[in-house]
Amino acid sequence: MILSLISQKGGVGKSAMARLLGVEFAKAGWSVKIADLDPAQGTSTKWKARRDQLRIEPDVAVEKFRTVERALKEAEGFDLMILDGPAHAEKGGLSMARASDLVLLPTGYSLDDLEPQVEVAYELEEAGIDAGRLLFVFCRTRGSDAEDRVAREYMKRARVNVLDPVFPELASIRQAHAEGRAGSEVSFPKVQEKVVAVAQAVADALTKRKSR
Repeated sequence: MILSLISQKGGVGKSAMARLLGVEFAKAGWSVKIADLDPAQGTSTKWKARRDQLRIEPDVAVEKFRTVERALKEAEGFDLMILDGPAHAEKGGLSMARASDLVLLPTGYSLDDLEPQVEVAYELEEAGIDAGRLLFVFCRTRGSDAEDRVAREYMKRARVNVLDPVFPELASIRQAHAEGRAGSEVSFPKVQEKVVAVAQAVADALTKRKSR
């Protein structure tokens, strides 16, 4: 299966989600590869190097690719290929979405994050992507319950699909990433519970798509 992470701007949590999903699916026995499609930043690739240096298990394959097409050629060798797309992924984003069973659109609570991501969703739908394959997820959230409600009301008016769990922005998760770990590999059970819930919701959505 193929899962894409698409965004029109950086800093919304694409790579954090890719790491989380790579680790959690690998823990579940899936063979997983993260395709790092941002050669300029190489965020996932650098994270993988730190993980390998500390010999952290499970092993998650990560490789840097310059094009979506090259990454897709390797997808058949894995149970799940995660396409960690670059920011401002206009043409590449459409290629990713067309090849994917599920497309995740990470966003924060601010209108500056919400508006461009909703526009991306609309553009993908206009290009023929089934709206049922597009799923928003709130990432790097630091807001209040009130902000969450306002953001969800905006998404409801926009008629897009949104995950219930959110991926929080916390110092412990930032530290985990710096050590080559995923957000679910922090040492705080309550944080783990929140982050694993995000991965489980994505897994449920992916399984649902697979069964169709």
